[in-house]
Amino acid sequence: MATPIERFVIRHITGTKANQVEEFDYKKHSELSFGRGTTNNLRFDPDLDSTVSREHGKIVKEAGDVPGFKVVDNNSRNGIYLNKTRIVGSAVLQPGDEIQLGQGGPVFQFDLNPRPVELMQSTRLVEMPGAFNATSEIKLPMSASDDDLASVPAKVGLGKQTVERMMVTERKRTTRSVLVGAALVLAVLSGIAYAFKDKIGSTTTITVNKPVVLPAPKPDNSLTVEQIATANTSKVVFIEFGYKLIYTPTGDDIYHQYMPMKQSDGSVINVPLYIEVEPGVVEPLLGLKKDVEVGKPIAMAGASGSGFVVSQQGHILTNRHVAAAWNSYYEFPEDAFPGALLVPGAKGWEISPSPVRPFRWVPSETRFFGKKPMSGKVIEGVNTYLDITFNKNEQRFPAVGKPIVSPKHDVALIKIDLAEPLSPVKLRSAEKDIAPGQLVTVMGYPGISPDVFVGEYSADFANRNPQIVKVPDVTVTPGNIGKVIKGQSTGKAASYYSEFGDYYQLTVNATGAGNSGGPVFDREGNVIGIFTASNSSQDATRITFAVPISYGLELMGRRQVVD
Repeated sequence: MATPIERFVIRHITGTKANQVEEFDYKKHSELSFGRGTTNNLRFDPDLDSTVSREHGKIVKEAGDVPGFKVVDNNSRNGIYLNKTRIVGSAVLQPGDEIQLGQGGPVFQFDLNPRPVELMQSTRLVEMPGAFNATSEIKLPMSASDDDLASVPAKVGLGKQTVERMMVTERKRTTRSVLVGAALVLAVLSGIAYAFKDKIGSTTTITVNKPVVLPAPKPDNSLTVEQIATANTSKVVFIEFGYKLIYTPTGDDIYHQYMPMKQSDGSVINVPLYIEVEPGVVEPLLGLKKDVEVGKPIAMAGASGSGFVVSQQGHILTNRHVAAAWNSYYEFPEDAFPGALLVPGAKGWEISPSPVRPFRWVPSETRFFGKKPMSGKVIEGVNTYLDITFNKNEQRFPAVGKPIVSPKHDVALIKIDLAEPLSPVKLRSAEKDIAPGQLVTVMGYPGISPDVFVGEYSADFANRNPQIVKVPDVTVTPGNIGKVIKGQSTGKAASYYSEFGDYYQLTVNATGAGNSGGPVFDREGNVIGIFTASNSSQDATRITFAVPISYGLELMGRRQVVD
């Protein structure tokens, strides 16, 4: 018995939805429409996907014992290309086929889950080259006839006198050749002597070339790890932060809504609610704190990271997920899953029987507020605190103004105001020179490192209570560049790139949460990267990553600081 099809699967290959996968319930949809219009199942960007018509076409499921499908062109302006061939009207569609909307437009792949055996792609027939030309027959010349052979005179042997006469003749010819050759050599030597008669007997001068002087080797400016640490300890800072999501029109806090549900045993539990904003795309159901009876705030507190001083005026580079964490994946609380999913139904929003599994969500990219799509900048993240502390110092300095965040990578620029100028690190954009195996040094404040506390006695008569203060103590970790990972350049085709993005993969493992945003130094003491993340497997294998410093230089308004 064949396995029933459960989902339509659309894998976007190029266009604004590149690398996204959309799935649709097979039983609920007899066809899937696509275009820029809002009523389509597959909706494309109305501004960026300019080759796509509003109602470009559709995929139609045909009835039968064996499932059949076709793609239909709704007289679109730029047409539909099926496996790079333009169709007229409609064409038969198979799982695995690629559909392109207009020449140079977005491409997506049509598939089924699970794909039935009878719809597996058939083996492609390879055409063999044409037959070789027939071998030409080489015709030998006609053999001589017996009569011709009879006419050839019989071979006759040489007599003794004839042989002696031939030997005498050959000796005379050899003697004559030797005499002529000797005469020619004598004539050539005479000519040479006459030409150089004035120089014969004069002194010959031999010039000896001077030895080749090679350029002096480039001086090795490498520093030890200890020297790098000593020169930069005071420039690497400890960052503590927390944030919350607010409703911009009123400034109210935004909460994730929960709903009390009665269980079979009579008990009541609070179940988090989620909403399907489009097929396959889920977000938490959000609401204002004052309107949510049961829920939890979209917020974070008690987090820490690292950073480093890049200007005398107090500018500090760090990660975006440290300075403006609402622009990165949200870490849901432990009780957030499984949850209940609201899906559009005939009578409005209905609860789906399928539980919600953990997924990734970026708060700043939320598209729905409540049960309605948002228009404009309705929600925003704000730091509840963003404090900077220098190494082995108990004084916290709050960041001023809003962080400047990179739209391209995990990088942010913050600032503190101090009465005295600061000493910045040296920066070097080194993408062209970076290669696997090069030595690097990472500095920062990993949370796994033991905390250090200092007891401070008060000198204030109005408050004599002593204070116990946590004091950051920087960790220095040497390692190597393990691999240079290249992401695809925006707007350019790349022959070799990773979907992971632009990173330096490091063999720096004595780090962890809290080290994010710390500097990565080359062996000459220049910052070439920003430590950002780590990845580990169940067998305890662990690798770490850094963002190239070029993304930080862009936030500073310049491409390069040190040659």
